[in-house]
Amino acid sequence: MDKALIIYFILLAVTVAAIRFAFYCLKKAGEAYFYAAQLTSDQSLRGKLSRKAVLAGNKAAYPIYALSNPTEFDSHKPMEPFKFKGVKCIFSDYYFPNRYRNDIGCEQRFFCDELLEFKDGKRNGYEFFMNCTEALNPEDDCVIMFMPCSKNWHYKRRFRALNDFLEDYYPESSDGYKFITYTGERESLHLTKDRTKKSLEQNYYINCDLTGKRVIVVDDLFTTGCSLLDFKKQIEMKGGKVAYALFLGKTFQMPDNFDIWFTAWCNK
Repeated sequence: MDKALIIYFILLAVTVAAIRFAFYCLKKAGEAYFYAAQLTSDQSLRGKLSRKAVLAGNKAAYPIYALSNPTEFDSHKPMEPFKFKGVKCIFSDYYFPNRYRNDIGCEQRFFCDELLEFKDGKRNGYEFFMNCTEALNPEDDCVIMFMPCSKNWHYKRRFRALNDFLEDYYPESSDGYKFITYTGERESLHLTKDRTKKSLEQNYYINCDLTGKRVIVVDDLFTTGCSLLDFKKQIEMKGGKVAYALFLGKTFQMPDNFDIWFTAWCNK
């Protein structure tokens, strides 16, 4: 065999072995960064480590990277007003569904627990309302109305304490807490797997005239916006205009893998 050909095959074998070894090292590095990201309680460090794991090709790190850097994947940021269908909205922070609980940081879990406690009437929501109102800066002569719930007792449990606070500290705003009359019960939307395909059953009506009134809607969670649009329609039928909406949290929507990978590379 020609000497040059032998050298060629030797070099080819060495090159293939080097490439395989490089990929092996990259895989092991990705696993190490992934496990390190899982172990740290610092959200910023978790984001950096999971990003390195994503760049190393570790698919398991994709959700951790997205969850650690939610503002990179959402056009709406916490405590920054945004428009939704003509309504000026704001939310305190991101809410992460329970399936992501093991992949989020301590502060994120704490906020999710706070939101669920608010839904259950175990937190009054004073601080949330004051912070959002200050950032949103609504007009003084607005009617404050609360998003109707699946059951009347859910509505009272969730919003009664906040309403009592608003009556004392925001007397310039009209009280819309009693403007809702319930006609029955419906299935809770958060129990529905696909909320985008769920039609909202009407189990209430607005019992007063809102002609010429500007309305602030207060709710616990913004996910698809369907509930807000339905309530907005009912308010407009009574002559009112929904100008603002305050939410304690906004549900984080997990991006697809390509978006996560592309974002990780762009943030190098």
